[in-house]
Amino acid sequence: MLKSRVLTIAIAAVFFQAQVSQAQNSFFEVKEPPRAAEYIYRSSQKESLISVQLLGAVKNPGIYYIPPQTDLLKLVTLAGGAENADLTEVVVRKNDPSQKGVYELDLNKLMKSTSEVKPFKLAQDDFVYVPKKQPWISSDIAQSVTIVSLITSIILTSVLIEKNSD
Repeated sequence: MLKSRVLTIAIAAVFFQAQVSQAQNSFFEVKEPPRAAEYIYRSSQKESLISVQLLGAVKNPGIYYIPPQTDLLKLVTLAGGAENADLTEVVVRKNDPSQKGVYELDLNKLMKSTSEVKPFKLAQDDFVYVPKKQPWISSDIAQSVTIVSLITSIILTSVLIEKNSD
């Protein structure tokens, strides 16, 4: 009886330590953020360019020097496309006095639209943010579920060992 309890506690301790170690490694994993850079796109040497900041879930975030009146879809394409992005809530902050304000755009609708819908043109010093997709379940909830399931499995294992040792 005493041997089975000691064995149960030892197995539970080893299992618990392995799970906690694995959870800590994944929870405290440090990832280097993508580095912003500057990119220049022009069709001729004498073409004037405007600067636009593009940040968020794109392959190459940074400051882009692009021809005036470049549209938003073209900018995202020049940035290498979106990576795990929520294209339904792209934010554009315009500094142009004629259109000043913050706009939330659905790029999926813009991509599917016909030629009668005007593309969203960018101007000097516009700021574009492409948000990441939110996971279905947050990492905090996932970690809590992992700990609860770990404790439950330890208790059930000890109960089974106790029951089968009699």
